[in-house]
Amino acid sequence: MPVINPFPVTGYHGPAYFCNRQTETKRLHDNARNGVHSTLLSIRRMGKTGLLNHLFHKLNARRDMYCIYVDIYATLNQTDLLGQLSTAILQTFPPRKGIGKQVMEFITALRPVISYDNLTGKPEVSFHFAQTRQQEQSLGSLLRFLDGLDRPVLLAIDEFQQIATYPEKNTEALLRTLIQPLRNTRFVFSGSSKHVLMEMFSSNKRPFFGSAQLVELKQIPQADYAIFIRQHFASSRRKIDDPSLQFICEWTKLHTYYTQVLCNRLFADGHTKIDLGITQATCSQLLKEQEAHFFQYRNLLTAIQWQTLLAIAKEDKLYQPHARNFITKYRLGTPSNVKRSLEALLSKEMIYQDQDASGNYYRVYDCFLARWLERQ
Repeated sequence: MPVINPFPVTGYHGPAYFCNRQTETKRLHDNARNGVHSTLLSIRRMGKTGLLNHLFHKLNARRDMYCIYVDIYATLNQTDLLGQLSTAILQTFPPRKGIGKQVMEFITALRPVISYDNLTGKPEVSFHFAQTRQQEQSLGSLLRFLDGLDRPVLLAIDEFQQIATYPEKNTEALLRTLIQPLRNTRFVFSGSSKHVLMEMFSSNKRPFFGSAQLVELKQIPQADYAIFIRQHFASSRRKIDDPSLQFICEWTKLHTYYTQVLCNRLFADGHTKIDLGITQATCSQLLKEQEAHFFQYRNLLTAIQWQTLLAIAKEDKLYQPHARNFITKYRLGTPSNVKRSLEALLSKEMIYQDQDASGNYYRVYDCFLARWLERQ
């Protein structure tokens, strides 16, 4: 099915609609080809899943490696992990084909419950075990089965930090023990909780220490994104001026999802010549459409948490949250108030922590929410 709008905001639609990421793609590609595991880090909606799909597109073209993607964000324990992994494997290998029939027979032997989605018809797998030992053995058997296939396997596990929340505290050690002997399977451990994954793979006290090469996904360079945007408008005989391109990149902070949403709307509105006025009006309209959600956020937060969120948005990057000038400027009370608010906002994923040349900072996660708060 052809892509009508060249700025998709969901799914992967091929290399033509994928901007840049040559360095990250090559690094992941080379690691997979050379038997090296990777840890892929970025904040949410920066394009991790799109990058993995782009990588799979390149690897699948050669037909000499099996690529499997599994998102474990919704998993709560090891049994859920086994179910999600089994589901991803079944959906990757259609059961009517030779290798798919082999996969189906193996997974069926693990005694799962297999159901089928009413809309897509795709299989979904779940397990029920009476003893913890059973799920551990089944998980090991499944990984060894993959490792014995007729081609190398690249298994990308998204939101890998989720395993740190499982009630089974041995999960990291178990997975490390199961993965280490594999010879034909490469892994991409992908996630959006940078501090959790950095601790998991960089601390010599943790089982996964030193087991994967770090690949961090940052913003696409502004010059590259601007060229990409201009070319896709031009390919549909539309023009967008330089001030608009600069404003788009700065207003969305080059956060991939939000840049795509804005460009998608500008394209959808049908303008043949896009200037700064049209671009800014479109931004205002997007914020207006989201206001109901933003007010709902306010209802979910305490007054001091909301005020702290507002202050962070107005600062854009907050480097010194406990500084007297900052607390006084936004009437936040005491440093302990700010500390508790930051902890709550981080746990609710309303803000995130990162670092640049100036140091560690806090920032509002949702770019559109941040721009709306700036106006308050």
